[in-house]
Amino acid sequence: MTDEGRFYHAGSRVVTDKVEPEIVFGSLDCFFGPAARTFVQTVMASDRLDWFQSPAAGVDNAALKAIGKASKQYTTNHTQAESMAEWALWAALDFLREGPQHRAQQDAAEWKRVRSREIAGSRWLIVGYGSIGEAVGNRVTALGGHVTGLRRSPGPAPGAQEILPSSVLPDALPDADVVLLCVPHTAETEGMAGADFFSKMKPDALFMNLGRGALVDEDALVDALDKGRPAYAALDVTGVEPLPAESPLWHHPKIMITPHDSSQTNGTILRADGTFVDNLHRYLNGEPLRNLVDRKAFED
Repeated sequence: MTDEGRFYHAGSRVVTDKVEPEIVFGSLDCFFGPAARTFVQTVMASDRLDWFQSPAAGVDNAALKAIGKASKQYTTNHTQAESMAEWALWAALDFLREGPQHRAQQDAAEWKRVRSREIAGSRWLIVGYGSIGEAVGNRVTALGGHVTGLRRSPGPAPGAQEILPSSVLPDALPDADVVLLCVPHTAETEGMAGADFFSKMKPDALFMNLGRGALVDEDALVDALDKGRPAYAALDVTGVEPLPAESPLWHHPKIMITPHDSSQTNGTILRADGTFVDNLHRYLNGEPLRNLVDRKAFED
């Protein structure tokens, strides 16, 4: 598919108006390119769609859910966890090494040494210890940090010194220097980070969200930051996206915002391609597909 929304045969380059795919790889270009609407409409119109490979890990997006209902088999991609983990380290290091203060001093041409903290010895609480949480945990542990992961299923996991049930979240918050949300948006997780959540965090702690914006009560977050608990917030997702220009989040001195692009790296694109190629090999050889989503996930 071209950026103009025209389809052609890869070998002959002959343009065709008859597109009824059995297998579709929805790359990032398909969803973020100028012909995204045409792509989704074409996929949905096919009566032969047997397998769709998504570039994303979640299925809560409306377009992805619709495609999931139309496809007999739907697989996800979890390789963006690597780039998202680097985002978490970047945001945490900027906070721990007093990045905002250093930039303010540079703007003021002020030469003043600042004492900062290290990842080594810091305590991380990762809420939702799946592929993203594990990728973060591996990096933090390698740098000498202590990682506690929360998830539904018990048992050890790479990168974490301990895995605890999600029910202990209120008791785990007061000990954490860094709290990272990686859980999906569900009825149970919506608004989980509210006034009570933030009141239990340390006054010098960092709050980060790599899950979904709906996990956070943004008014409660702003109020908590103004009151000094936690110390700072780094957000890659917000409740409304794109974030409206009038949102107070944009200019709050204790908030860092990125436009839901923590996974947008060249490495993510290449790993997504690799995921599709691996699954295509499995599909053609009658082997089980990796990251196959249960059909119940697309039920209303």
